Amino acid sequence: MDDMLQYGSQYHMTEFAKRYFREAQRNRNDPKAKKGRAGREPADMIKFSKSPLQESLIDFSDGSMNRVAADISSAVMKFMGDLPLKGQTEQDLVTIILKLSADHGLMKDEAYCQVMKQVTANNSSKPDSCQRGWRLLYILTAFHRCSHVMKPFLFSFLHNASVSIGLQYQGIAKACEQNLRKTFQYGGRVQYPNSMELKAMMAGRSSKRQLFLLPGGMERHLKIKTCSVALDAIEELCYEMDLHRVEALDEYAIFLVTHRGQNVRPLIKREYILDVATEAEPVDANYSLWFRRVIWSLALKLDNELYVTMHYNQVLPDYLKALLSVVPLSKASEQHLQQLARLAALQHRAKDAVYLPTIHELQECVPPQFFSKQNPHQWLNMATQHMQHVQPLNPHQARAQFLGLVSPFPMFGSSFFYIQSSSSTSIKAPCILAVNLNGLHFLNKDTHEAMVHFPLKEVQSTRTQRPTSGSSYPYVEITIGDLLNQRITQLQLEQGLELCRVVAMHMENMLSAREKRLTLPPSEITLL
Repeated sequence: MDDMLQYGSQYHMTEFAKRYFREAQRNRNDPKAKKGRAGREPADMIKFSKSPLQESLIDFSDGSMNRVAADISSAVMKFMGDLPLKGQTEQDLVTIILKLSADHGLMKDEAYCQVMKQVTANNSSKPDSCQRGWRLLYILTAFHRCSHVMKPFLFSFLHNASVSIGLQYQGIAKACEQNLRKTFQYGGRVQYPNSMELKAMMAGRSSKRQLFLLPGGMERHLKIKTCSVALDAIEELCYEMDLHRVEALDEYAIFLVTHRGQNVRPLIKREYILDVATEAEPVDANYSLWFRRVIWSLALKLDNELYVTMHYNQVLPDYLKALLSVVPLSKASEQHLQQLARLAALQHRAKDAVYLPTIHELQECVPPQFFSKQNPHQWLNMATQHMQHVQPLNPHQARAQFLGLVSPFPMFGSSFFYIQSSSSTSIKAPCILAVNLNGLHFLNKDTHEAMVHFPLKEVQSTRTQRPTSGSSYPYVEITIGDLLNQRITQLQLEQGLELCRVVAMHMENMLSAREKRLTLPPSEITLL
Protein backbone atom coordinates (compact mmCIF):
# COMPACT_ATOMS: atom_id res chain seq x y z
CA MET A 1 0.00 0.00 0.00
CA ASP A 2 1.25 3.48 -0.85
CA ASP A 3 2.52 5.49 2.12
CA MET A 4 -0.01 8.23 1.36
CA LEU A 5 -2.96 5.89 1.59
CA GLN A 6 -1.52 4.28 4.71
CA TYR A 7 -1.66 7.61 6.54
CA GLY A 8 -4.83 8.87 4.87
CA SER A 9 -2.98 11.99 3.71
CA GLN A 10 -3.21 11.92 -0.06
CA TYR A 11 -5.38 15.06 -0.26
CA HIS A 12 -3.32 16.98 2.28
CA MET A 13 -0.03 15.97 0.68
CA THR A 14 -1.22 16.95 -2.77
CA GLU A 15 -2.40 20.35 -1.63
CA PHE A 16 0.73 20.87 0.44
CA ALA A 17 2.99 19.98 -2.47
CA LYS A 18 1.18 22.36 -4.80
CA ARG A 19 1.30 25.17 -2.28
CA TYR A 20 4.84 24.46 -1.11
CA PHE A 21 6.48 24.10 -4.48
CA ARG A 22 4.35 26.20 -6.80
CA GLU A 23 2.65 29.05 -5.04
CA ALA A 24 5.47 29.68 -2.56
CA GLN A 25 8.11 29.94 -5.25
CA ARG A 26 6.06 31.80 -7.85
CA ASN A 27 4.29 34.23 -5.54
CA ARG A 28 7.02 34.74 -2.97
CA ASN A 29 6.49 38.53 -2.95
CA ASP A 30 2.75 38.54 -3.57
CA PRO A 31 0.93 39.86 -0.48
CA LYS A 32 -2.27 38.20 -1.71
CA ALA A 33 -0.74 34.73 -1.62
CA LYS A 34 -2.90 32.11 0.08
CA LYS A 35 -2.33 31.50 3.76
CA GLY A 36 -0.71 28.19 4.77
CA ARG A 37 -1.57 26.11 7.82
CA ALA A 38 -1.59 28.05 11.11
CA GLY A 39 -1.70 31.33 9.20
CA ARG A 40 1.79 30.96 7.74
CA GLU A 41 2.59 32.34 4.32
CA PRO A 42 3.81 29.73 1.84
CA ALA A 43 6.89 31.89 1.36
CA ASP A 44 7.59 31.68 5.08
CA MET A 45 7.09 27.92 5.05
CA ILE A 46 9.78 27.38 2.44
CA LYS A 47 12.40 29.71 3.91
CA PHE A 48 15.17 28.80 6.32
CA SER A 49 14.01 28.52 9.94
CA LYS A 50 16.21 29.50 12.89
CA SER A 51 14.34 27.36 15.43
CA PRO A 52 13.17 23.72 15.34
CA LEU A 53 9.68 22.98 14.05
CA GLN A 54 6.99 22.19 16.60
CA GLU A 55 4.64 20.64 14.05
CA SER A 56 5.08 18.90 10.72
CA LEU A 57 5.18 20.80 7.45
CA ILE A 58 2.87 18.18 5.96
CA ASP A 59 -0.68 18.21 7.34
CA PHE A 60 -0.84 14.60 8.59
CA SER A 61 -4.16 13.19 9.74
CA ASP A 62 -2.24 11.49 12.58
CA GLY A 63 -1.36 14.17 15.14
CA SER A 64 1.39 12.05 16.69
CA MET A 65 3.48 12.72 13.58
CA ASN A 66 4.16 16.23 14.89
CA ARG A 67 6.44 14.78 17.56
CA VAL A 68 8.37 12.76 14.97
CA ALA A 69 8.62 15.80 12.70
CA ALA A 70 9.97 17.86 15.60
CA ASP A 71 12.64 15.22 16.33
CA ILE A 72 13.69 15.21 12.67
CA SER A 73 13.80 19.01 12.63
CA SER A 74 16.02 19.08 15.72
CA ALA A 75 18.40 16.50 14.19
CA VAL A 76 18.54 18.41 10.88
CA MET A 77 19.41 21.69 12.59
CA LYS A 78 22.05 20.04 14.79
CA PHE A 79 23.62 18.42 11.72
CA MET A 80 23.70 21.76 9.92
CA GLY A 81 25.32 23.38 12.95
CA ASP A 82 22.36 25.63 13.80
CA LEU A 83 21.74 23.89 17.14
CA PRO A 84 24.32 22.55 19.62
CA LEU A 85 25.13 18.83 19.27
CA LYS A 86 24.69 18.06 23.00
CA GLY A 87 26.98 15.04 22.89
CA GLN A 88 25.63 13.61 19.63
CA THR A 89 27.86 12.89 16.62
CA GLU A 90 27.18 13.56 12.95
CA GLN A 91 26.70 9.82 12.49
CA ASP A 92 24.12 9.73 15.32
CA LEU A 93 22.15 12.54 13.69
CA VAL A 94 22.21 10.98 10.21
CA THR A 95 21.02 7.68 11.70
CA ILE A 96 18.17 9.46 13.54
CA ILE A 97 17.00 11.28 10.41
CA LEU A 98 17.19 8.21 8.17
CA LYS A 99 15.58 5.89 10.72
CA LEU A 100 12.71 8.18 11.75
CA SER A 101 11.88 9.01 8.16
CA ALA A 102 11.99 5.32 7.20
CA ASP A 103 9.90 4.10 10.12
CA HIS A 104 6.96 6.46 9.59
CA GLY A 105 5.87 6.28 5.97
CA LEU A 106 5.37 9.80 4.64
CA MET A 107 7.98 11.10 7.07
CA LYS A 108 10.38 10.59 4.16
CA ASP A 109 8.52 13.42 2.42
CA GLU A 110 8.57 15.44 5.63
CA ALA A 111 12.35 15.01 5.98
CA TYR A 112 12.87 16.13 2.38
CA CYS A 113 10.67 19.19 2.90
CA GLN A 114 12.48 20.13 6.09
CA VAL A 115 15.96 19.92 4.55
CA MET A 116 14.85 21.84 1.44
CA LYS A 117 13.34 24.49 3.68
CA GLN A 118 16.65 24.86 5.52
CA VAL A 119 18.73 25.28 2.36
CA THR A 120 16.33 27.81 0.81
CA ALA A 121 17.24 31.46 1.48
CA ASN A 122 19.57 30.22 4.21
CA ASN A 123 20.71 33.17 6.36
CA SER A 124 22.26 31.19 9.21
CA SER A 125 25.00 32.77 11.29
CA LYS A 126 26.97 29.55 10.69
CA PRO A 127 28.92 29.98 7.44
CA ASP A 128 28.74 26.28 6.47
CA SER A 129 25.09 25.70 7.45
CA CYS A 130 23.76 25.68 3.88
CA GLN A 131 26.60 23.51 2.61
CA ARG A 132 25.97 20.95 5.36
CA GLY A 133 22.27 21.05 4.53
CA TRP A 134 22.98 20.18 0.90
CA ARG A 135 25.25 17.35 2.00
CA LEU A 136 22.46 16.05 4.20
CA LEU A 137 20.15 16.20 1.19
CA TYR A 138 22.79 14.27 -0.76
CA ILE A 139 22.65 11.50 1.87
CA LEU A 140 18.85 11.53 2.00
CA THR A 141 18.50 11.13 -1.78
CA ALA A 142 20.80 8.09 -1.67
CA PHE A 143 18.65 6.29 0.90
CA HIS A 144 14.98 7.22 0.63
CA ARG A 145 12.44 7.53 -2.13
CA CYS A 146 9.80 10.19 -1.64
CA SER A 147 6.12 9.53 -2.41
CA HIS A 148 4.97 9.57 -6.04
CA VAL A 149 2.94 12.72 -5.28
CA MET A 150 6.05 14.57 -4.18
CA LYS A 151 8.36 13.04 -6.80
CA PRO A 152 7.88 15.61 -9.62
CA PHE A 153 8.21 18.53 -7.20
CA LEU A 154 11.38 17.16 -5.60
CA PHE A 155 13.00 16.49 -8.97
CA SER A 156 12.01 19.99 -10.09
CA PHE A 157 13.59 21.52 -6.98
CA LEU A 158 16.87 19.65 -7.55
CA HIS A 159 16.93 20.27 -11.28
CA ASN A 160 16.29 24.00 -10.92
CA ALA A 161 19.06 24.26 -8.33
CA SER A 162 21.48 22.37 -10.60
CA VAL A 163 20.92 24.58 -13.66
CA SER A 164 20.58 27.99 -11.97
CA ILE A 165 23.46 30.10 -13.24
CA GLY A 166 25.77 31.30 -10.51
CA LEU A 167 24.20 29.19 -7.77
CA GLN A 168 26.86 28.05 -5.32
CA TYR A 169 25.54 24.51 -4.94
CA GLN A 170 24.90 23.54 -8.57
CA GLY A 171 27.28 20.57 -8.43
CA ILE A 172 25.86 18.92 -5.33
CA ALA A 173 22.29 19.62 -6.49
CA LYS A 174 23.07 17.69 -9.69
CA ALA A 175 24.59 14.87 -7.60
CA CYS A 176 21.43 14.78 -5.45
CA GLU A 177 19.31 14.50 -8.60
CA GLN A 178 21.44 11.58 -9.83
CA ASN A 179 21.20 9.89 -6.42
CA LEU A 180 17.43 10.20 -6.40
CA ARG A 181 17.12 8.66 -9.87
CA LYS A 182 19.23 5.72 -8.74
CA THR A 183 17.15 5.41 -5.56
CA PHE A 184 13.92 5.21 -7.53
CA GLN A 185 15.54 2.67 -9.86
CA TYR A 186 17.15 0.38 -7.26
CA GLY A 187 15.33 1.09 -3.99
CA GLY A 188 17.92 3.13 -2.09
CA ARG A 189 20.81 2.31 0.21
CA VAL A 190 20.02 0.19 3.28
CA GLN A 191 23.23 0.27 5.32
CA TYR A 192 23.59 3.63 7.05
CA PRO A 193 26.92 5.29 6.19
CA ASN A 194 29.73 4.35 8.56
CA SER A 195 32.04 6.96 10.07
CA MET A 196 34.58 6.69 7.24
CA GLU A 197 32.01 7.16 4.47
CA LEU A 198 30.27 9.99 6.32
CA LYS A 199 33.60 11.74 6.89
CA ALA A 200 34.32 11.50 3.16
CA MET A 201 30.87 12.87 2.31
CA MET A 202 31.31 15.82 4.65
CA ALA A 203 34.66 16.54 2.99
CA GLY A 204 32.88 16.68 -0.37
CA ARG A 205 34.15 13.31 -1.66
CA SER A 206 31.34 11.33 -3.24
CA SER A 207 33.31 8.31 -4.45
CA LYS A 208 36.00 5.85 -3.40
CA ARG A 209 38.41 3.63 -5.28
CA GLN A 210 37.29 0.04 -4.75
CA LEU A 211 39.48 -2.93 -5.62
CA PHE A 212 37.98 -5.70 -7.78
CA LEU A 213 39.87 -8.95 -8.36
CA LEU A 214 39.69 -10.65 -11.75
CA PRO A 215 40.72 -14.29 -12.34
CA GLY A 216 44.45 -14.88 -12.13
CA GLY A 217 44.97 -12.18 -9.51
CA MET A 218 44.44 -9.28 -11.95
CA GLU A 219 43.35 -6.11 -10.18
CA ARG A 220 41.07 -3.29 -11.24
CA HIS A 221 40.31 -0.20 -9.13
CA LEU A 222 36.93 1.30 -9.99
CA LYS A 223 35.50 4.62 -8.87
CA ILE A 224 32.50 3.64 -6.76
CA LYS A 225 30.00 6.40 -6.05
CA THR A 226 27.53 6.60 -3.17
CA CYS A 227 24.80 4.94 -5.25
CA SER A 228 26.88 2.59 -7.44
CA VAL A 229 25.35 -0.88 -7.69
CA ALA A 230 26.89 -4.20 -8.72
CA LEU A 231 25.55 -3.74 -12.26
CA ASP A 232 27.55 -0.50 -12.61
CA ALA A 233 30.78 -2.32 -11.77
CA ILE A 234 29.90 -5.17 -14.16
CA GLU A 235 29.19 -2.69 -16.95
CA GLU A 236 32.47 -0.85 -16.47
CA LEU A 237 34.54 -4.06 -16.46
CA CYS A 238 32.64 -5.48 -19.44
CA TYR A 239 33.07 -2.26 -21.42
CA GLU A 240 36.81 -2.54 -20.82
CA MET A 241 36.56 -5.97 -22.47
CA ASP A 242 34.62 -4.35 -25.33
CA LEU A 243 31.34 -6.01 -24.31
CA HIS A 244 28.34 -3.70 -24.71
CA ARG A 245 25.31 -5.93 -25.35
CA VAL A 246 22.87 -6.36 -22.46
CA GLU A 247 22.95 -10.12 -23.01
CA ALA A 248 26.71 -10.09 -22.46
CA LEU A 249 26.47 -8.11 -19.21
CA ASP A 250 23.95 -10.63 -17.87
CA GLU A 251 26.57 -13.38 -18.00
CA TYR A 252 28.89 -11.84 -15.39
CA ALA A 253 28.66 -11.34 -11.65
CA ILE A 254 30.42 -9.67 -8.72
CA PHE A 255 31.17 -12.00 -5.78
CA LEU A 256 31.72 -10.98 -2.17
CA VAL A 257 34.45 -13.18 -0.69
CA THR A 258 35.18 -13.32 3.04
CA HIS A 259 37.18 -15.48 5.45
CA ARG A 260 39.90 -16.25 2.89
CA GLY A 261 37.52 -17.69 0.35
CA GLN A 262 35.46 -19.83 2.72
CA ASN A 263 32.35 -17.69 2.14
CA VAL A 264 31.52 -16.68 -1.43
CA ARG A 265 28.32 -14.79 -2.21
CA PRO A 266 27.36 -13.57 -5.69
CA LEU A 267 25.84 -10.10 -5.48
CA ILE A 268 22.43 -9.32 -6.88
CA LYS A 269 22.92 -6.74 -9.63
CA ARG A 270 20.76 -4.19 -7.74
CA GLU A 271 22.91 -4.33 -4.58
CA TYR A 272 24.76 -1.16 -3.66
CA ILE A 273 28.53 -1.71 -3.53
CA LEU A 274 29.02 0.54 -0.50
CA ASP A 275 26.22 -1.28 1.35
CA VAL A 276 28.06 -4.54 0.73
CA ALA A 277 31.35 -3.01 1.89
CA THR A 278 29.77 -1.49 5.03
CA GLU A 279 28.24 -4.85 5.92
CA ALA A 280 31.38 -6.89 5.15
CA GLU A 281 34.04 -4.78 6.88
CA PRO A 282 33.01 -5.60 10.50
CA VAL A 283 32.82 -9.31 9.60
CA ASP A 284 36.12 -9.50 7.72
CA ALA A 285 38.31 -6.45 7.24
CA ASN A 286 40.12 -8.35 4.45
CA TYR A 287 37.00 -9.02 2.38
CA SER A 288 37.36 -8.88 -1.41
CA LEU A 289 35.14 -8.40 -4.44
CA TRP A 290 35.67 -10.77 -7.36
CA PHE A 291 34.52 -10.41 -10.95
CA ARG A 292 33.71 -13.68 -12.73
CA ARG A 293 31.78 -15.04 -15.69
CA VAL A 294 28.93 -17.34 -14.67
CA ILE A 295 26.93 -17.98 -17.86
CA TRP A 296 28.68 -18.96 -21.07
CA SER A 297 25.95 -18.82 -23.72
CA LEU A 298 27.54 -16.22 -26.03
CA ALA A 299 30.43 -17.18 -28.29
CA LEU A 300 33.97 -16.42 -27.14
CA LYS A 301 35.32 -13.03 -28.22
CA LEU A 302 39.04 -13.51 -28.78
CA ASP A 303 40.14 -10.11 -30.09
CA ASN A 304 40.21 -8.18 -26.79
CA GLU A 305 43.32 -8.82 -24.69
CA LEU A 306 41.70 -8.26 -21.28
CA TYR A 307 38.77 -10.48 -22.26
CA VAL A 308 41.06 -13.31 -23.35
CA THR A 309 43.34 -13.04 -20.31
CA MET A 310 40.43 -12.95 -17.86
CA HIS A 311 38.66 -15.95 -19.39
CA TYR A 312 41.89 -17.89 -19.77
CA ASN A 313 42.71 -17.35 -16.09
CA GLN A 314 39.19 -18.40 -15.05
CA VAL A 315 39.13 -21.57 -17.15
CA LEU A 316 42.72 -22.73 -16.53
CA PRO A 317 42.34 -23.94 -12.88
CA ASP A 318 39.32 -26.10 -13.80
CA TYR A 319 41.18 -27.49 -16.82
CA LEU A 320 44.20 -28.41 -14.67
CA LYS A 321 41.88 -30.29 -12.30
CA ALA A 322 40.58 -32.22 -15.33
CA LEU A 323 37.05 -31.01 -14.57
CA LEU A 324 36.26 -30.13 -18.17
CA SER A 325 36.45 -33.69 -19.50
CA VAL A 326 36.12 -37.33 -18.46
CA VAL A 327 39.24 -39.05 -17.13
CA PRO A 328 39.53 -42.55 -18.66
CA LEU A 329 40.49 -45.40 -16.34
CA SER A 330 42.87 -46.79 -18.96
CA LYS A 331 45.33 -44.91 -21.13
CA ALA A 332 43.86 -41.96 -23.05
CA SER A 333 43.74 -42.07 -26.84
CA GLU A 334 46.75 -40.84 -28.81
CA GLN A 335 44.66 -38.01 -30.23
CA HIS A 336 43.66 -36.87 -26.73
CA LEU A 337 47.25 -37.03 -25.47
CA GLN A 338 48.44 -34.94 -28.42
CA GLN A 339 45.74 -32.39 -27.66
CA LEU A 340 46.88 -32.21 -24.03
CA ALA A 341 50.50 -31.75 -25.17
CA ARG A 342 49.49 -28.88 -27.45
CA LEU A 343 47.51 -27.26 -24.63
CA ALA A 344 50.59 -27.59 -22.40
CA ALA A 345 52.73 -25.91 -25.05
CA LEU A 346 50.20 -23.07 -25.36
CA GLN A 347 50.23 -22.54 -21.59
CA HIS A 348 54.02 -22.39 -21.64
CA ARG A 349 53.95 -19.82 -24.46
CA ALA A 350 51.22 -17.86 -22.65
CA LYS A 351 53.82 -17.22 -19.92
CA ASP A 352 55.91 -15.54 -22.63
CA ALA A 353 58.46 -18.37 -22.43
CA VAL A 354 60.40 -18.97 -25.64
CA TYR A 355 62.60 -21.80 -24.37
CA LEU A 356 61.53 -25.45 -24.27
CA PRO A 357 59.73 -26.47 -21.05
CA THR A 358 61.39 -28.73 -18.50
CA ILE A 359 59.64 -31.85 -17.28
CA HIS A 360 58.70 -30.05 -14.07
CA GLU A 361 57.23 -27.10 -15.99
CA LEU A 362 55.40 -29.46 -18.28
CA GLN A 363 53.95 -31.36 -15.34
CA GLU A 364 52.36 -28.12 -14.12
CA CYS A 365 50.63 -27.68 -17.49
CA VAL A 366 49.01 -31.12 -17.71
CA PRO A 367 46.18 -32.33 -15.40
CA PRO A 368 47.81 -34.85 -13.01
CA GLN A 369 45.12 -37.43 -13.81
CA PHE A 370 46.42 -37.45 -17.40
CA PHE A 371 50.11 -36.85 -16.77
CA SER A 372 50.34 -40.26 -15.07
CA LYS A 373 49.04 -41.99 -18.21
CA GLN A 374 52.48 -42.03 -19.86
CA ASN A 375 56.19 -41.54 -19.19
CA PRO A 376 57.31 -37.93 -18.46
CA HIS A 377 59.87 -38.07 -21.27
CA GLN A 378 57.12 -39.01 -23.70
CA TRP A 379 55.26 -35.90 -22.61
CA LEU A 380 58.41 -33.83 -23.11
CA ASN A 381 58.92 -35.16 -26.64
CA MET A 382 55.29 -34.44 -27.59
CA ALA A 383 55.33 -30.94 -26.09
CA THR A 384 58.63 -30.13 -27.85
CA GLN A 385 57.05 -30.94 -31.21
CA HIS A 386 54.09 -28.65 -30.47
CA MET A 387 56.36 -25.86 -29.20
CA GLN A 388 57.73 -25.52 -32.75
CA HIS A 389 54.22 -24.61 -33.93
CA VAL A 390 53.27 -22.27 -31.05
CA GLN A 391 56.64 -20.46 -30.92
CA PRO A 392 55.58 -17.72 -33.40
CA LEU A 393 52.52 -16.84 -31.26
CA ASN A 394 52.54 -14.02 -28.75
CA PRO A 395 51.12 -14.70 -25.25
CA HIS A 396 47.70 -13.23 -26.15
CA GLN A 397 47.42 -15.47 -29.22
CA ALA A 398 48.49 -18.49 -27.16
CA ARG A 399 45.75 -17.85 -24.58
CA ALA A 400 43.18 -17.33 -27.34
CA GLN A 401 44.13 -20.63 -29.00
CA PHE A 402 43.97 -22.40 -25.65
CA LEU A 403 40.41 -21.13 -25.09
CA GLY A 404 39.41 -22.14 -28.60
CA LEU A 405 40.70 -25.69 -28.05
CA VAL A 406 39.07 -26.28 -24.63
CA SER A 407 35.72 -24.61 -25.44
CA PRO A 408 34.28 -27.83 -27.01
CA PHE A 409 35.11 -29.86 -23.87
CA PRO A 410 31.92 -31.35 -22.28
CA MET A 411 31.94 -29.28 -19.08
CA PHE A 412 33.41 -26.05 -20.45
CA GLY A 413 31.49 -23.05 -19.11
CA SER A 414 30.50 -24.76 -15.85
CA SER A 415 30.59 -23.63 -12.25
CA PHE A 416 31.87 -26.49 -10.08
CA PHE A 417 30.90 -27.38 -6.50
CA TYR A 418 32.16 -30.16 -4.25
CA ILE A 419 29.20 -32.05 -2.78
CA GLN A 420 29.85 -33.61 0.63
CA SER A 421 26.65 -35.69 0.86
CA SER A 422 23.31 -36.13 -0.87
CA SER A 423 19.86 -37.37 0.17
CA SER A 424 19.40 -39.04 -3.24
CA THR A 425 20.52 -42.65 -3.62
CA SER A 426 21.27 -42.07 -7.29
CA ILE A 427 23.84 -39.38 -6.45
CA LYS A 428 26.92 -41.10 -5.03
CA ALA A 429 28.56 -38.53 -2.78
CA PRO A 430 31.09 -37.15 -2.31
CA CYS A 431 30.95 -35.97 -5.90
CA ILE A 432 31.29 -32.89 -8.09
CA LEU A 433 28.36 -30.81 -9.27
CA ALA A 434 28.78 -28.91 -12.55
CA VAL A 435 26.19 -26.19 -13.27
CA ASN A 436 25.97 -24.91 -16.83
CA LEU A 437 23.51 -24.02 -19.60
CA ASN A 438 22.44 -27.65 -19.91
CA GLY A 439 21.53 -28.06 -16.26
CA LEU A 440 22.95 -29.70 -13.16
CA HIS A 441 25.47 -32.51 -13.76
CA PHE A 442 26.61 -34.71 -10.87
CA LEU A 443 30.04 -36.10 -11.73
CA ASN A 444 32.05 -38.96 -10.28
CA LYS A 445 34.70 -37.32 -8.11
CA ASP A 446 37.54 -39.38 -9.68
CA THR A 447 36.62 -39.99 -13.32
CA HIS A 448 34.30 -36.95 -13.70
CA GLU A 449 31.80 -39.11 -15.58
CA ALA A 450 28.20 -37.90 -15.35
CA MET A 451 26.09 -39.89 -12.86
CA VAL A 452 22.88 -37.86 -12.77
CA HIS A 453 21.66 -34.93 -14.87
CA PHE A 454 18.84 -32.48 -14.08
CA PRO A 455 17.92 -30.17 -16.99
CA LEU A 456 17.40 -26.53 -15.99
CA LYS A 457 13.72 -26.69 -16.99
CA GLU A 458 13.17 -29.34 -14.30
CA VAL A 459 14.67 -27.23 -11.50
CA GLN A 460 11.74 -25.63 -9.68
CA SER A 461 13.58 -23.96 -6.81
CA THR A 462 16.67 -23.96 -4.61
CA ARG A 463 17.07 -22.80 -1.03
CA THR A 464 19.68 -23.00 1.68
CA GLN A 465 19.14 -24.62 5.08
CA ARG A 466 21.16 -24.06 8.23
CA PRO A 467 23.56 -26.84 9.26
CA THR A 468 22.06 -29.49 11.50
CA SER A 469 23.63 -30.21 14.88
CA GLY A 470 26.97 -31.95 14.44
CA SER A 471 27.23 -30.83 10.80
CA SER A 472 29.73 -28.22 9.65
CA TYR A 473 28.18 -27.33 6.28
CA PRO A 474 24.75 -25.95 5.34
CA TYR A 475 22.33 -27.83 3.13
CA VAL A 476 20.77 -26.84 -0.16
CA GLU A 477 17.33 -28.17 -1.03
CA ILE A 478 16.71 -28.48 -4.78
CA THR A 479 13.14 -29.10 -5.92
CA ILE A 480 13.13 -31.10 -9.17
CA GLY A 481 10.25 -31.99 -11.51
CA ASP A 482 7.09 -30.18 -12.62
CA LEU A 483 4.01 -28.84 -10.86
CA LEU A 484 2.39 -32.30 -10.69
CA ASN A 485 5.40 -34.42 -9.82
CA GLN A 486 8.12 -32.92 -7.62
CA ARG A 487 10.90 -34.35 -5.51
CA ILE A 488 13.39 -32.68 -3.21
CA THR A 489 17.10 -33.47 -3.29
CA GLN A 490 19.13 -32.30 -0.32
CA LEU A 491 22.81 -31.52 -0.86
CA GLN A 492 25.45 -30.69 1.72
CA LEU A 493 28.25 -28.39 0.56
CA GLU A 494 30.36 -25.49 1.73
CA GLN A 495 29.21 -22.89 -0.82
CA GLY A 496 25.45 -23.35 -0.55
CA LEU A 497 24.51 -19.70 -1.10
CA GLU A 498 26.81 -19.46 -4.11
CA LEU A 499 25.22 -22.58 -5.64
CA CYS A 500 21.70 -21.18 -5.20
CA ARG A 501 22.61 -17.86 -6.79
CA VAL A 502 24.48 -19.46 -9.72
CA VAL A 503 21.50 -21.75 -10.43
CA ALA A 504 19.18 -18.72 -10.19
CA MET A 505 21.28 -16.82 -12.75
CA HIS A 506 21.09 -19.75 -15.16
CA MET A 507 17.33 -20.06 -14.71
CA GLU A 508 16.83 -16.32 -15.24
CA ASN A 509 18.92 -16.55 -18.41
CA MET A 510 16.87 -19.55 -19.64
CA LEU A 511 13.54 -17.77 -19.00
CA SER A 512 14.81 -14.57 -20.62
CA ALA A 513 15.94 -16.46 -23.73
CA ARG A 514 12.61 -18.29 -23.90
CA GLU A 515 10.67 -15.03 -23.58
CA LYS A 516 12.81 -13.44 -26.28
CA ARG A 517 12.11 -16.35 -28.66
CA LEU A 518 8.36 -16.11 -28.03
CA THR A 519 8.30 -12.39 -28.82
CA LEU A 520 10.14 -12.69 -32.15
CA PRO A 521 8.10 -12.36 -35.37
CA PRO A 522 6.94 -15.76 -36.78
CA SER A 523 9.46 -15.60 -39.62
CA GLU A 524 12.37 -15.19 -37.20
CA ILE A 525 11.06 -17.98 -34.94
CA THR A 526 11.05 -20.28 -37.97
CA LEU A 527 14.65 -19.38 -38.74
CA LEU A 528 15.69 -20.33 -35.20
